[in-house]
Amino acid sequence: MDNKSIAGILYETADLMEIDGADSFRIRSYRNAAEAIEAHPQQISDLIGNDKQLLAISGIGKGMLQNLKEMLGEGRLKLHAELLTKYRPSMLQLLKVQGLGPKTIALIWSAYQVSDLEGVESLAREGKIRILPRMGEKHETKLLKAIEDYRRIAGRFLIDVAEKQAEKIADHLRHYPGVEKATPAGSLRRGRETVGDLDILVTGPACCDDTERQKLIDHIIKLPGLMEIIARGENKISFRMRGDMQVDVRLLAPDSFGSAMQYFTGSKAHNVAL
Repeated sequence: MDNKSIAGILYETADLMEIDGADSFRIRSYRNAAEAIEAHPQQISDLIGNDKQLLAISGIGKGMLQNLKEMLGEGRLKLHAELLTKYRPSMLQLLKVQGLGPKTIALIWSAYQVSDLEGVESLAREGKIRILPRMGEKHETKLLKAIEDYRRIAGRFLIDVAEKQAEKIADHLRHYPGVEKATPAGSLRRGRETVGDLDILVTGPACCDDTERQKLIDHIIKLPGLMEIIARGENKISFRMRGDMQVDVRLLAPDSFGSAMQYFTGSKAHNVAL
């Protein structure tokens, strides 16, 4: 089990614990550990026999250390498995619906044992959400609209989510020697309400030499949260982040950066008009 898999289990456990009404400090401890493990340069599986070295990692305490030993020894985390059995994996999708938070999900589950998007939508259309405590007709109407929006933009991401991801990636790149600029392009730069793929343009001396470009791409691959490499070329790498956002990073010589920024910012109709 590699670091990404361990972090994924911890992130999911934290989400399910939130639905379960667990202590907020404990939930945060799982997310902090997941972030630390995802960003750690060494594989936890290689360090599992060294308690002292693992405890030195920020976010890993004695309790979390036991969780790591359990995952690597048994291939699963008991708490994670128990929560998935109790609430079912489909409940994780509900957390992606804007305005449908853990407390509301838990309330719906407690009343109706419904844990999927279609089931919640049916309850709302039947007027069964409004009768729950702290709900009401207005909240029910908002919930139906949120589900409709979620389906409409499936595969796309709200601009604030895309901005946070772009800043995280740009920060990772700006600290690399020879990188002068790392700038979002595409629909994010145009200020669209939602973003599909995220385009990042990078320039500087590190982008001008074949060997240096490959070293920079190797650095990009170490980005915390990178789940899958889709394609890798001489001056471009495409990958998928945790949460399924696709990112395309292009490495450009300084003299072509301006024209590339115009082209990749678009839109397509704008480029055709030019």
